[in-house]
Amino acid sequence: MKIKLILFWMIAAILPLSSFAQGVDFKELTMREALALAKKEKKMVFVDFYTTWCGPCKMMTSEVFMREQVGTYFNRMFVNLKMDAEKGEGVELAKKYQVKAYPTFVVLKADGTEVYRTSGARPAGEFIDKIRKGIDPKWSPEGLTRRYKKGERTPELVNEYALLQMETGNNELGDQVIREYFDKLPDKKKVKPENFFLYTRYALNYRDPKASYMFANKDRFVKENGREKVDSLLYDWLRQQVMPFVLAPIVADMDVNEGEWIRLKGKIRDAVLSNGEGLAELEEIAEVRLKNSMKDYLDICREKFPQLEDRDRLSILMGFAALKERNEEIRQAAADLLRDNLNVVEGFNRQVLYSIMLELEGKREFRLRAAIDAVENGKVVVSYFSKGRFVQEEHEFNNHMLNIRIAGKDTLAAGIRFLCDELATSTARGTKQNPHFSFMIVPGEFAVLKLDLEKGKVPVVRWERGGPVNRDFVRLNYDLQTPEEEAYNQLIIDNTIQGGDIRDYPREFQRSFEANKRKTMEFIRGNPDSYIALVKLAEHYIWFDENEAEDIYSRFPENLKGNPYGRVIAQRLKRSRDFRTGRPAKNFEKKDMNGKTVSLEKLRGKYVLLDFWGSWCGPCRESHPHLKELYEKYKKQVIFINVAQENTRDLNEARKLWRMAVKEDGMTWTQILNNEGRETCDMIRLFNISSFPTKVLIDPNGIVVARMVGGMVDAGEVLEKMVD
Repeated sequence: MKIKLILFWMIAAILPLSSFAQGVDFKELTMREALALAKKEKKMVFVDFYTTWCGPCKMMTSEVFMREQVGTYFNRMFVNLKMDAEKGEGVELAKKYQVKAYPTFVVLKADGTEVYRTSGARPAGEFIDKIRKGIDPKWSPEGLTRRYKKGERTPELVNEYALLQMETGNNELGDQVIREYFDKLPDKKKVKPENFFLYTRYALNYRDPKASYMFANKDRFVKENGREKVDSLLYDWLRQQVMPFVLAPIVADMDVNEGEWIRLKGKIRDAVLSNGEGLAELEEIAEVRLKNSMKDYLDICREKFPQLEDRDRLSILMGFAALKERNEEIRQAAADLLRDNLNVVEGFNRQVLYSIMLELEGKREFRLRAAIDAVENGKVVVSYFSKGRFVQEEHEFNNHMLNIRIAGKDTLAAGIRFLCDELATSTARGTKQNPHFSFMIVPGEFAVLKLDLEKGKVPVVRWERGGPVNRDFVRLNYDLQTPEEEAYNQLIIDNTIQGGDIRDYPREFQRSFEANKRKTMEFIRGNPDSYIALVKLAEHYIWFDENEAEDIYSRFPENLKGNPYGRVIAQRLKRSRDFRTGRPAKNFEKKDMNGKTVSLEKLRGKYVLLDFWGSWCGPCRESHPHLKELYEKYKKQVIFINVAQENTRDLNEARKLWRMAVKEDGMTWTQILNNEGRETCDMIRLFNISSFPTKVLIDPNGIVVARMVGGMVDAGEVLEKMVD
């Protein structure tokens, strides 16, 4: 568990790592090597125990260790090491030296004996002074303790000794040291500059007796220490008390009453600060907040934000996290204010504000990271549909690495196209063929991929790590890609480059389609815990016998059954139960093209093949030549009946379209127009037809034995199994 112990002067903003060219020279050595070098050079070893997630650690790296004055001192005195306490040798060393907070700095003799330690971030000059005193026997923990017990009470010693107690966990003793020292000081010394540390470091709020003393004796403090220094400290104390009244959650979470606020305002007035403009702005916000109208509160925040300090805006914006249970209007107004002020801070705190904004909008972030070997830098276009709108976003990648962050509410299919000259291929039509690949945008997940890209070739996508949705998406679409699919995908690219028409390759398409179908069905059957399997079952529901589809669906976990795809499948399964294979077919009576009544009951004893189609349906019409062949082969064992549904309300128009299509397709067997007499017998409803073409095979006992949906299903294979 990460111990996020906040020590003195911790800096909120996280800044990027900087070079140590003019600062501390941290050696890339093991501890054993560092100790040996220290012995050789007659130095001690300075160890910075840090973690990658620690903000104050990063502040020390970027703001302190890089300074020339710090480097001059530390490089002369120590062999310097940085140890990540959560990786490699740092893990054992952190245990050995009992590091419990970050950053922790340990000074060792050349034999590994600890000389001194301290924790927490400090300004450069103060940090040097802290270490310098720490390794000085006079100022070491033992030296401080010895001197204090002998009765020495200089301001510097009291400060260092109290701080030592607090850093080592003896907060009560540290408080006692300060309290006793302050109580024994004569009034004239309490205001002296050498004792100002009592107020800056050890008075936590304006209710502290030491703070009250300063408020009561402000003029004397100003005379001894200067107005700017005193007003700055008083301002910070008062600001600390005002902020709870300013933050969004305060009225609901604290017992705030008008009396407290009036007393605090009186304290502000009595202080007569030279730098009180910021407090005046905060007061106006607090006055509105106390009326408990969140809309008015957000309006006043927007109005006053330009006049506020960054730290005040940050505190207020952080408080917006409490608004996630408010109505949509309030949440969106707060989110908009956050979006407009994300530049208040950088680094970690900016990410926190961004996360609050997304939560208020009901969104989560998806992150995609992809390593690209072929090109170092370039651009990509990310494309996807969201709420019926086509979205395109342009992103850059650098140093062979693509990093994309997309916030949203819904899981979406997306694609990336590379716009790099190094990867683009000119086509015969004067355009460019650019490599592209597909992935899934999954709010709250991340995906790390490796891409092998080459001009005019299908990209190779390899999964590295991340969430389960993209893992399964890559596995199905790339890892399990069949040779037939690979060949057809490459054919599409080659055809695009050459300026051809991909429709000229129906056999190659059919081979790819059939291979994809087999692969996808096996994936769905074998992965009942996969979101991708559920999506594919919803997309290709018609590929499965519905009894098998229900068995597969029953094995999905409840959270997947409850998502939109799961609900669609459940509805289809429910509607289909009376129409599935193994169930008796519904009887019908309809007039055929010649006016003869056709009844299913009268056809018992033979197989009946119903072909549901329409003159408007291309795949239906394309299947008819093969249906004619099947008719010739099986007409003695199977009754063929075509049932047309025309997309017009005009019955005469429907008859005209139907008769013309029957004649054009040369179908000589029984033909029925469902539009006629539909109010008394609707065969589309009787057989639960939702897609065209659909073929239904009924056995001699009137039982449905097969449902064939779509133009790609070969009814001949079914008849061969059932009838021959």
